[in-house]
Amino acid sequence: MAPKSHPLTANITYRSLWESLRTQKRDFGRANLYGAAAALLFLPIPVLIPLLIDEILLGHPGNLTRIFALSGIDEAWGIIAGTLIMVLLLRGAVFGLNNAKSFYSMRIVQKSAYTLRHSLLHHLERMAFSEYETLKSGAVASKTIRDVENISAFLGQAATTALTSGLTLAGIMGVMFYISWPLAVMVMVLNPLFLGFSRIAGRKAGELLRRQNEAYDVYQSLLGEVLELFAQVRASNQERMFFGLLQSKAAGIRDAAQEYGYRSSVAFAASTQMTNAAVDVFRALGIAAVAYTDLSIGMMLAFLFYLSTAVAPVQQLLGLAITFQSTRPALERLNQLLEMRHEPHFAHEADPFDGVDTTSVELSDVSFAFDGAKPVLKGISIKADAGRKIALVGPSGSGKTTIARLLVGFYRPQSGTIAYGGVPIEKIGLPVVRENVALMLQESLFFNDTLCMNLTLGRAVEESAIFGALHAAQLDGFVKGLRDGLETRIGKNGIRLSGGERQRLAVARLILSDPKIVIFDEATSALDNETEVHLYETLAPFLERRTAIIIAHRTTTIRQADYIYVLTDHGIVSEGTFEQLNGLGLIGEGDDV
Repeated sequence: MAPKSHPLTANITYRSLWESLRTQKRDFGRANLYGAAAALLFLPIPVLIPLLIDEILLGHPGNLTRIFALSGIDEAWGIIAGTLIMVLLLRGAVFGLNNAKSFYSMRIVQKSAYTLRHSLLHHLERMAFSEYETLKSGAVASKTIRDVENISAFLGQAATTALTSGLTLAGIMGVMFYISWPLAVMVMVLNPLFLGFSRIAGRKAGELLRRQNEAYDVYQSLLGEVLELFAQVRASNQERMFFGLLQSKAAGIRDAAQEYGYRSSVAFAASTQMTNAAVDVFRALGIAAVAYTDLSIGMMLAFLFYLSTAVAPVQQLLGLAITFQSTRPALERLNQLLEMRHEPHFAHEADPFDGVDTTSVELSDVSFAFDGAKPVLKGISIKADAGRKIALVGPSGSGKTTIARLLVGFYRPQSGTIAYGGVPIEKIGLPVVRENVALMLQESLFFNDTLCMNLTLGRAVEESAIFGALHAAQLDGFVKGLRDGLETRIGKNGIRLSGGERQRLAVARLILSDPKIVIFDEATSALDNETEVHLYETLAPFLERRTAIIIAHRTTTIRQADYIYVLTDHGIVSEGTFEQLNGLGLIGEGDDV
């Protein structure tokens, strides 16, 4: 019985994101230390120049003039110049500290993005094959790129902006209370209005961003499929229909992006407008405070400078609130991917392949059905003794390819057992099985890379071994005739090769992998009869000591099998040698079974 699969990685939550930030203590601490230092050094800047108005222009000496007097500076020009130099030095220090904060903030962003992508890729690496069949590559790409970038950017912003902007705002408010507490109280009353507005705007922006991302997903997925199947689209003369459909999806992106861009821009502009209106109100109130209280003109200007300065941290905190709302759709999309089942992990308890040239393969009373679908296999029992070759024949839909995929663990049966050398696959472990069992499909897939890379799949292999495999696959002469030889690029999925060349290349790749058991799933169907016969004759030494399972229709292919199973959608209806089945009239002498 197949074990129940579960997601490999837990869902991403804001709590788990915060925990991931805590693992970056050094960068987190430095970013906030530099940000806090910059905030503290910035606090005196807005008040220094306004103090000159009271103490120099209006002739009311105070702390500033007394400080300069201690240094022997009592002329107005000296005090003005000294104050200006002090302001410029403070601004330079603030600039440097903010740059240092930005450096460590960016490190947090990139490390967070890497951590998220690592989790996603680790999940994709172990995800069940049945789940892969439902995925669209364009949608996955957008999740691992755009959504991850959005979330990591929010993390970096939250890790530094929240503390730095909050500290800056608190410091500014403290100074403002010192200058004029009635005006500061009014500022405190209005700030919650801004925050409430930003929450409403952020919630709407998040929903619009989700729609925009969904439109991108649909477009990317359809575009990927159209490009993947372009030959079929063109051969069917359906370019206008499919590209017209792409145009409509592109229009959907345009509309969704336009609405999100416009609404978020309006929300931000409205927030800025409210902030500027508040500044205008406080300017008028400041003038009234000078007229009716003991607030000086210089301190009134200083208060207004601080008020204007407070706009930046307030806007940063508002932006953080909006970004927080916008990350929710991204989290939902990533979690949809993480919720997909992963392949079961079996402990490696025994190795029937160790120390032998090959071993037996056996399916015992195996039944299989796709989720919620009609059973594909019912009570199938098949056995291939070590070193023997068996063939599976039958009409399309009888489950032959499904058996091949069950044997390498792509699917898990609902009941029954699959064993190698008498050891159930659950005790061997899927990586060990795939290391020793090679599945060659009818549709061999290739990377848009060189012949060498597609043959070795990145493994270090001697060139002599590569050409030995090419010779066995009757492809060595073709490769030697190419200008770039093994470094020839074969195009997307081997498009620059003929169907027969692709299948022979897949055979050569199979030989290089040196498996102990071989499964051919219509692997030579693109070859003509004569070439196929010659190929199997050439492969005879390679297959001599290996168990082989051959799925085919051609009589020339299955004649070499020691034993044959005939399948229909009702299960195995007959079995025996070629001669026995031919005598019963179940297999003829023609080209196809």
